[in-house]
Amino acid sequence: MNLVYLPPWSTKLIAGIALALLLLAAVRWWRERRGGALLAVRACIIALLVFVMLNPQSVLPRERTEKPKLAILLDTSASMATRDLGADSRLAAALRTLTNPATLAALNKDFVLDIRRFDREAHSTDLAQLGTNSPTGDATDLGKAVMSAAAELGETKAQAGVLVISDGRATTPDTLEAAQLALARSVPLWTWTLGGPVPRHDLWVETASAEALAFSGADVELAATLHQVGYPNRSFKVDILRGDQVIDTKEVLPDTNGTARVSVRVTAPAAGEQRYVFRVPPQPEEADTANNERAVFLRSVGAKVRVLVAEGQPHWDTKFLVQALRRDPNVDLTAVYHLNATRNLTVVSTLGGEERVQLDMFPRTQVQMDQWDVIVLGRGAEGFFDAQTETLLSEFVSRRGGSLVFARGKPYGGRFQPLAKLEPVAWGNGAAPSMKMRPTEAGRDNPVFDLGSAGRLDELLERLPALDKVSMTLGEKPLAIVLASAASQDGPVLLAYQRYGQGKTLSLNASGLWRWSFRETGQEESEVAYGRFWVSMLQWLLSGSQFLPGADVALTSARRYYSSEQPMQFLISTRNLDRAIYQPHLTITGGSQKVEVEPRPRGESFVAEAGPFAAGTYHITLRNNVGKPAELSQDVEVVSASVEKRELSADPETMRKLAEISGGAVVKAEDVARMAEVVRRWEAARQIGHRQQAVWDRWWWMAAMLALLGVEWWLRRREGLV
Repeated sequence: MNLVYLPPWSTKLIAGIALALLLLAAVRWWRERRGGALLAVRACIIALLVFVMLNPQSVLPRERTEKPKLAILLDTSASMATRDLGADSRLAAALRTLTNPATLAALNKDFVLDIRRFDREAHSTDLAQLGTNSPTGDATDLGKAVMSAAAELGETKAQAGVLVISDGRATTPDTLEAAQLALARSVPLWTWTLGGPVPRHDLWVETASAEALAFSGADVELAATLHQVGYPNRSFKVDILRGDQVIDTKEVLPDTNGTARVSVRVTAPAAGEQRYVFRVPPQPEEADTANNERAVFLRSVGAKVRVLVAEGQPHWDTKFLVQALRRDPNVDLTAVYHLNATRNLTVVSTLGGEERVQLDMFPRTQVQMDQWDVIVLGRGAEGFFDAQTETLLSEFVSRRGGSLVFARGKPYGGRFQPLAKLEPVAWGNGAAPSMKMRPTEAGRDNPVFDLGSAGRLDELLERLPALDKVSMTLGEKPLAIVLASAASQDGPVLLAYQRYGQGKTLSLNASGLWRWSFRETGQEESEVAYGRFWVSMLQWLLSGSQFLPGADVALTSARRYYSSEQPMQFLISTRNLDRAIYQPHLTITGGSQKVEVEPRPRGESFVAEAGPFAAGTYHITLRNNVGKPAELSQDVEVVSASVEKRELSADPETMRKLAEISGGAVVKAEDVARMAEVVRRWEAARQIGHRQQAVWDRWWWMAAMLALLGVEWWLRRREGLV
């Protein structure tokens, strides 16, 4: 019998009482000089009193009125098809144990079983059905499956926890948060890990951006990065396709980091776009072949871009920017410097030539303003404004479809409403020094960050020199999109844009970008990145006009690459159309499916959403009942979001942590048939499955006390002490 003591008072107090009583008994015996047996009887009475004061309780098994519920979560994701348990796959090994007649009978005898399979989602299942299907789930949402089971069991009076059978290789974050919920609900997790380490074999291709922009007919280098794991000291052939035709094949040898750059020079189309694909053939033992190719859309943005740079406070940033743009034959550049109240300097560069004039060539009429494609404003821009400039600049962006770039953060001192209304960010107070850029998800997909390197964008930006000063921001405006922020946590916005009518406004919150162009020995990629950043930005701004010449309907996709978990999103814009009769119709075609979508009105535009879709190339067609053109089309890519097969090694550490945090335990195959014993030990350790009963509250304890008192009285009488 197991005993626990629950005294109503402190054990020190009870010990003091016992010692005091023993001392009184000893003093009385010493004074009476006889009755030695009385001392022993009195000691027994004191011991009995102390035992009662300690309030002993016996721990007895709790009587169950119903069988407890045991949830069994069985992983059926694709990684469970790995055959690293002899001749069996991980799932087959689990089913062999679970379907063993003796094991199944023992589990059904002691528990109410709730058997579920899980991969991306969890579903109730039958063990007999699982044996006929191979595991094909493209994700392992272990945390979600555990959370769901623990939440349900936490509401059940009789529950024995959750038995999780998996290789532990979760493909979603925050798995261990499920164990915290299980602990809060007092639901133990019993984890059984199947499998062991598996060497990884994988090839995959990455590109800097899904879209490359170029001037019409320009010679363009398209680049991608081939990554390999598990194929050391091997070269690979990479095919480059235009459409469905192979135009070149490159043989590359990855370096010690497992990467190799693949590039090809092509000619940009005169108009429209072309689809290029970098593809590496599947290799032996390669687990995931869905990532062996990547497409790039090469889009023409016209023959030239006309740029006006206006700087009120000349700085190194402007000098290096002007020098970089002057070297590009596709840029017609005019730079206007406001030196003081009475002196202006204008530098005109065309086809490499340069002319300097002591004139203010900042546009003062709408005709002059409309001759530019992009206007770049530096610091002190308010010095160029007169009574008409605000209206002219707003018309240039909203009606003409031009682009306005604020190149060095806040372009004015104090408050200046004519420019503040055009900015995509809200400015704070003060400035912060020495920061590096961190692209957002939207920035990674944007051609602005096509910096001439096929490697990882984050790694390139980390190698580039830091900005020397950025202004603090309160955040972006409601319709703005942030492309980059400071690398520090909760840092200011560094690059953001917003549509303003038919055009765009963009803020580059940076002083010190010129450092990228100030090349030192071994920093050639820095100078290349600087020039590519500005030219890529100009090309992107130039391509940003929603409407083709003569068109009054435009179709824009939220992105050129979607994952298989993201729905496609499209924006349909119109101008000068009767919205009461305009009825757009969108069709998505790809693979073996065709989806018809009816766009819905939103503000001045229409939006359409469909999907998600499986990986592949999809052709989007917009048909218009009124307006021009009658039909618009474009292609988008969908890539698999699954990382299920990229790492097949089991993860026993995650499974151990799940059990440990929840208060459960790690079990093995032989423990499954003995789950009732495992659960009883857990309940005993926590006194959950037992009840307590007072040991001293019995009639025979009272009888023993009275008997001892009677013996004491008899002995005292015999000794003549009464």
